[in-house]
Amino acid sequence: MKGALGRRLRSAAWCLSLFGFLPSAVAAGAVNAFDRTLMHPAIPLVDEDGRHVLESGRPYSVRMSCGNGNGGGCHDYDGMNHAYHFEQGRDETRDDYGARRGLPQLVGPGYFGGFNCMQGNAAAALAKKANTSEAEFGDYGAAGYVKACSTCHLGGGWEESDRGGVRYDQMPAGSVPAWDGDYYDRNGDGQVVPWDWRKSGVREADCLTCHADFSLLKKFSASGLGGNGDGTAGAQDHWGLLQDGKFVAQGFFRYANSAMFEFLNVRPDLSGGAQLLTVERAVKPGTAKPDYDLVLGDSGEPVLHWNRDAFDDSGKVRIPMRRFPGNDNCMLCHLAGAGINRINAKVKSSRRGFYGFGEEAAQTLGEDGKPVDDYKDDVHKGKSWTDDTGETRIIDNCNACHAKQYYKPAYANIDLDADHDFPKGNGDADIRNDLDYQPGPADCEYCHSTAKAPALPSGQPTLLDAHRERWKSSGFMRGYATNSYNRVVQVHFDDLACQACHNHKAVYNGKTLPMHYRYRARADGALRVIPYVPNARFFVQDRSSGRVLYRYERQSVFRLKNGGQAAIVDPASGQETGSVTVTAGQFDLPATYNDFKALKQAYDNLLKGKGYASADVRFVYAESNEYIFTHQTRPAEQAVACEECHTRRADGSINGAVAANGLMGANRVIEVARIPDARLVDEGVVELASGYHKVQADGRITETVAEVLEATDKAPDMSILKAATGRAVGGPLRKLPASEAAALAALDQDATGKLTAGWDSGLSLTFSARVGHPSVQGAALFIPGSPLNQLLLEGVRVELSSRESTAAERRKVGRLGTGTLAPDVYGLSLTRSGGSGVKNFGGGEGWIKLPYWGAATRIKGVKVVYSEDGKTWRTLARHRIVAFKAASGGAAGYVLLRLKRPVAYLAFAGKAGSKS
Repeated sequence: MKGALGRRLRSAAWCLSLFGFLPSAVAAGAVNAFDRTLMHPAIPLVDEDGRHVLESGRPYSVRMSCGNGNGGGCHDYDGMNHAYHFEQGRDETRDDYGARRGLPQLVGPGYFGGFNCMQGNAAAALAKKANTSEAEFGDYGAAGYVKACSTCHLGGGWEESDRGGVRYDQMPAGSVPAWDGDYYDRNGDGQVVPWDWRKSGVREADCLTCHADFSLLKKFSASGLGGNGDGTAGAQDHWGLLQDGKFVAQGFFRYANSAMFEFLNVRPDLSGGAQLLTVERAVKPGTAKPDYDLVLGDSGEPVLHWNRDAFDDSGKVRIPMRRFPGNDNCMLCHLAGAGINRINAKVKSSRRGFYGFGEEAAQTLGEDGKPVDDYKDDVHKGKSWTDDTGETRIIDNCNACHAKQYYKPAYANIDLDADHDFPKGNGDADIRNDLDYQPGPADCEYCHSTAKAPALPSGQPTLLDAHRERWKSSGFMRGYATNSYNRVVQVHFDDLACQACHNHKAVYNGKTLPMHYRYRARADGALRVIPYVPNARFFVQDRSSGRVLYRYERQSVFRLKNGGQAAIVDPASGQETGSVTVTAGQFDLPATYNDFKALKQAYDNLLKGKGYASADVRFVYAESNEYIFTHQTRPAEQAVACEECHTRRADGSINGAVAANGLMGANRVIEVARIPDARLVDEGVVELASGYHKVQADGRITETVAEVLEATDKAPDMSILKAATGRAVGGPLRKLPASEAAALAALDQDATGKLTAGWDSGLSLTFSARVGHPSVQGAALFIPGSPLNQLLLEGVRVELSSRESTAAERRKVGRLGTGTLAPDVYGLSLTRSGGSGVKNFGGGEGWIKLPYWGAATRIKGVKVVYSEDGKTWRTLARHRIVAFKAASGGAAGYVLLRLKRPVAYLAFAGKAGSKS
């Protein structure tokens, strides 16, 4: 990489073309042309009813102003709004989602319905869609989640549509059943009551949080909030206060997205700028921010004053926007701490070891000319990279690795319907696992090894050569035979991800985090050791029923006292039976053995009062998420040293064995939690969910890195949902060019040709999976993307699962004369939003690719059986076995089948083999 290349700044004149660059004074910080702030073409701002905001005085609607559906805009709002950043698992929720995984309190994989990202040991849970009573209603309804999580989540998706895909404020009156988790919520007294979505409105997708240039935020005098730089809160803080602390917190959801326009300078070419909106408020004298109350009009809603002078004569306005989000836009939510404290956005902390690609990531040199060892630095910051497209960019923000169109040529047309599903890998966020590595973000192997022009700053021809020569010159190869050098390096490449050595420092709230190591699956299914920090917590579960206590239930047994204390109150007797401390508003775990037992008894009695007669709770300590470290990369001189994992022999050579006391050794013990007494584990009051967790005599819960590596070599899951080893994979059908769909599913040229032969469309409606149990890893479904199929299968979701075959099934298939039934039986289903099944592949047939672990070496040796009802089994006609690739070298092959319709049961027979 060439650090100085492309760093010369170019001034840009104000121009009145369709897309104009901002003046050089504003764009002075930009480097890449795609990163410069542009003036969006002039558009009108209209409200939900399509009326101009200057006429209605109402908040603007993104859907109606920007969307090309019901709105008058240019963009595919619905397509963008369905991206996983907006949905956060809404489109994957189902009431039995968690129950099928032993976690019945969860209703989905994402932050909406899954484990909440905050709240520590007492994470809140979304209510199920259908609830039998108020007593079984979760912590939040959908509206409660909007109020609790809107600081980091940008509208649209779950903040706009219910779990059946209906926009909340358009649900017909009288059609909502009691306790519906989308239309009821807990009020301030904890009672479950209907939420009036028509009154609050929904929060549509907020384009500007990602696409506004935060450097253009300023306070205008008309707002009455003080000046800029006068000691009062800044414009960004006040934007957060208005949007989240006022509009959202008070239930005015439809107003949230308009908050930005009070602070965004839409005319940076003018000395005083221009303000689009002022909100009527009553400022509270003597408050530092200053704080204020919203002034409500006769309708009981906030009063907005849109500035007519900021619009042109035709009622349109040009808004400064970024094509791709800037570093500050991404980190507003992804820097843990900044998002949740958006009203004080200067707070900076990270449990994920990621501090962004802003100025803090730039390396500084010491007096010796070497980079200063700063954990916030990243060696890539400011370097240039030439993509396989031939386009060169400076690595200054997240887009360099995470944006699909960042490297398209400058002359290419703007994609008004750009796919907003950013490339993702295999992390702890289990939303849309079907998109993992489909494609993935730019990774180390691509940029430094497999790209057309790999980055090799050492000047060596390959990455292996670079490491070998550096290790030789540093003396690390001393004592090894010359012909073994390459093998020594390759062993490390085979077993370790690059991050294991180059990403190893993280600080959270001023505390250095101990680095953990585990195996993770790469795009090709191979396992590599990667650094991470576990996000572990306790949840409380009844042994007899499986019921998990909600957060409000857990907190209901506490009575606040003075001095940061709370009493444990037994619900049955009403007596105080123990105590806990309170830290930052959170109830801590009990500090003594007796208090732990008292809390268990209180929870048992709470459940018994709700009809669980045999209640017997346990505190389950589990790692809900594994935060992998893939950013803030260290340069070679600051990477993990050989001696941190290995010892030196007497002659000074490096011992190849992993040292017991090293970073990944058997003797390296890490404390992950602490309980007051080990007896709590012995007696079953506390249960350790992970086999590698052990309780010590003094109550410390510990793990050794060696045991974690041994466990994750078999089960490389990145969250408690166990997606990497799960036998069920699913996702929506995606419309892709057939060639791209085949490539993402790793079909070879011959199979691709056979797949699309006779298709009347160059498009494919596709589902494919790279992550999951080996029996489903690499599976895919292809349906011709004809206009008819697109219409018939819009919004359809695919689920493919595998399970072990039963003895009865093996006997039945044995009578067919096809040979022995393979241990893995597959099920394929298609469903619409809301759960109704789809019985066909639209207007024709579907092609399914399944992993093949059997012994057949030719397609004639492959035998497939199926059953519609699980009782009667048939042999699939041979002409429906379209393509075949044999298993080889421990890697699966595949079989491509052509089916008339989805089948409930499908399996290989004969010399089929299995990966069960």
